[in-house]
Amino acid sequence: MVAVVALVLAAAGCDPGGSGAQDVEVVAGAGEADGGPAADAFIDGRLVDMVMDRAGTLRVLTEVDAVATLWTVQGGQLTHVAVPEVKADYVSQMTAGPDGAIYVALWNGEGGVWQIKPDGRAVHTLGIDRDTYSGDRVPPADGAPVKGAFLQYMHGVAVSADNRMYFAEERIRPTTFQLVRTVDAGKLKTVLGRDLTGLTERQWRSSRAGKGFPDGSPATQIALEGGLDNPIAVAPDGTVYAAPGRRTVVAVKPDGSARKVIGREGLDGDIDDPSEPFEARGSASEASVWLKGSGSVRQGTTNPSLVVDANGDLYLTSSRSFGEDLPESFDWTGDATGRQEELLVQSRDSLDGRTEETEVLRVKPDGSLSTVAGHADAVAVHDDWLYLARSFTDDEGDNRVLVVKTAIAR
Repeated sequence: MVAVVALVLAAAGCDPGGSGAQDVEVVAGAGEADGGPAADAFIDGRLVDMVMDRAGTLRVLTEVDAVATLWTVQGGQLTHVAVPEVKADYVSQMTAGPDGAIYVALWNGEGGVWQIKPDGRAVHTLGIDRDTYSGDRVPPADGAPVKGAFLQYMHGVAVSADNRMYFAEERIRPTTFQLVRTVDAGKLKTVLGRDLTGLTERQWRSSRAGKGFPDGSPATQIALEGGLDNPIAVAPDGTVYAAPGRRTVVAVKPDGSARKVIGREGLDGDIDDPSEPFEARGSASEASVWLKGSGSVRQGTTNPSLVVDANGDLYLTSSRSFGEDLPESFDWTGDATGRQEELLVQSRDSLDGRTEETEVLRVKPDGSLSTVAGHADAVAVHDDWLYLARSFTDDEGDNRVLVVKTAIAR
């Protein structure tokens, strides 16, 4: 362990004898084997998304030459399957249902929501086929049957514990806006976002997620402007979380009332800088946020993560402002040797070429905020473990993904 600690900290430009880094355990992607023990196998390609199901099975979605591959870590073993029917460039979010079913939402107007089967087949679950659709091309109102509904642009998807699907639908008239919707008894129902169709600009600008709104406001009266990916998560108590525009996170309670969880306009307010993983920093309401990820263009970046655990704690990946480097305590270290050690160091070296740093934020139900990890592109949670995925380019110039886990401090 001493060797890898020294190497990882040296790669970060630190003194190995100084303050400690964050202890991690390699989960997958730190080897060259094609499957088998996950820690010693490779995960290649650009990282698109990562999700953990309720049974503890981890899925990683990657892309090589626009072709998607779904990697599965179960019982310490790694397997993978190609998903040729899904255009990885257009995936806005991947999620897992309570039964372990995997779904992806596509934002390009051709996809809707698809379920990825264990053999890699993709089954169209929600939305239209733009090339063959012959119905009314009018965005459906609440109460319309979901079957055959003209749903095109999907910017997020999540499935609750009772197997109810939620999705973020984008519309482009009278301006670009989104609605977070679900299906109730076969009919569409909006849970967050105001339908701006037919409204004047003065009307729809009165209450907007990005500009703030009073806590307790009806969620369906808040305009969600913008066309960026809108990740969604559902808590065990039925609270729906969404990140419209990726500059704010909004929570919608089962009674339909909304509150802003995090997303102060401009710079951070009265809040401490991160110093140690899991250390309390103050109220999340005082923090600005920029959920890491791509928008409605092919940028080749990882989707933003938004995850709720069994305790109701919310985790998200956020980009830090230029020049706001995380302290050494957020570097990764762990018990690794041989090729695992080499790739851990290579993944850290690859961060030097980035123009921004990423932190993993946690917001507890009481509103307190902490930075729980750094230098991760995606996050997942299961039991008392936080799973972190890092996308990097190895010494051979190949895109790879490394997954580690670290113990959660409650």
